[in-house]
Amino acid sequence: MHQGVLGGVGVKTMEQQLDRAPCGYLVLDRDLRIVEINSTLRNLTGVENPQHIHELLTIASRMYFQTYFTPSIKMHGTVNEMFLTLKSSTGSMPALMNAVEYDGFYECALIQMSVRGEYEKELLRAKRNAEEINRETIDAYDQLQNLMHEVEDKQQELLALNLELQQLAITDSLTGSKNRRYLEERLTHFLVQAEKGRKVTILLLDIDHFKRVNDTHGHQTGDEVLQELARRLEEVVGSTGIVTRLGGEEFVIIMPDMGAEEGLATGDAICKHMEVANWQSVSVTVSIGVAVYLPGDDTSSWLSRADSYLYKAKADGRNCAYGLI
Repeated sequence: MHQGVLGGVGVKTMEQQLDRAPCGYLVLDRDLRIVEINSTLRNLTGVENPQHIHELLTIASRMYFQTYFTPSIKMHGTVNEMFLTLKSSTGSMPALMNAVEYDGFYECALIQMSVRGEYEKELLRAKRNAEEINRETIDAYDQLQNLMHEVEDKQQELLALNLELQQLAITDSLTGSKNRRYLEERLTHFLVQAEKGRKVTILLLDIDHFKRVNDTHGHQTGDEVLQELARRLEEVVGSTGIVTRLGGEEFVIIMPDMGAEEGLATGDAICKHMEVANWQSVSVTVSIGVAVYLPGDDTSSWLSRADSYLYKAKADGRNCAYGLI
């Protein structure tokens, strides 16, 4: 039995349970080769020792599987309610697949279905044009081979689109900086690094009197200030840190491999830069709270401490950075 799936105590019992399970079960590697398959699925398909998932699928389902399964599980780690047509001793058999990526392998469960019904038809019609083409050419395998290159190109386009969507999901639409979702992901990552001894400091930054900018010049100008500030922060921080927009006029900068003293110096440099900059929109200054990771911190306590230092900076007259060294 595949060790990454069923390692440890009780392996033999689990093997027996999966072999007798009332549904098909198989494990695929990243090349879609079959690592494990239970007796139930062998009996349903009539294929005794298949080496690749394609050996279990009809021609149309092969291309549907290749077009949808691989990009979906790479992006999300799961595939839910995927309708397939399996080969069987009687010709073909509809089945519903659910899959999850685990330890570099794809664990799949397949349930035989008596009727696909109109619901399945609606789902299939919503899939990519490549699957439609292959359904229409199910009786012409030679023509299907000629379409393989086109389908592969479409798959690459889909992967590229998925990457683009991933970037959009972590990007603030107004400023182009990374958004709060990305911030939380990175903070969680660096918490683990910091617990192992890596120095990490965060800078919580707020525009001074930003409400006055909106009230005096309008929200469009306020948006332009935020956009220009984001660009200037990227210029100042460069590759040494990660600039993110927390929300409103607040930004968080993550500075890996930087202690409290260096972080405070960076905060002072940012304040000075913004004060003397030749702003294209309305000139503003910023206040910054600087907080280094402390043992026992979680993301909430870390940000909360930076926030308290930010308010101390504002209380000290704004246009400055505050933190404890």
